[in-house]
Amino acid sequence: MINGIVICHGELAENIVAAARKIVGPAEQIFAFSNEGLDTKTLTENVAGVIRDNSLNRSLIMVDLRGGSCWTAAKMLTREFPDIKVLSGVNLPMLISFLTKRADLDAEELAERLETDAHRGIWLE
Repeated sequence: MINGIVICHGELAENIVAAARKIVGPAEQIFAFSNEGLDTKTLTENVAGVIRDNSLNRSLIMVDLRGGSCWTAAKMLTREFPDIKVLSGVNLPMLISFLTKRADLDAEELAERLETDAHRGIWLE
């Protein structure tokens, strides 16, 4: 099973993970991080510590904004943990897809599916 790490601005990561758990039920091996009050280096070190402590080398990191500090921290983590994939634009459809499909797909297939499913959740009506 692929592990999940969500890194967002403010309280978004904790809130979106909590919302996904309310929809799909309890979920293990999903970690939420905020950049609130942290510089990029400290955020990176905090997440790296959790990756090391929990053997999360096979993980997908989902961030809110490509190019932001959360994304920068995630990209820096891929230097130490090259098997980690980073997806930006996390939304609830992406996270629900992650939680329901991570046991059945390898990391590459899962990352591609999440990108597709995240886009499917966006509609203009």
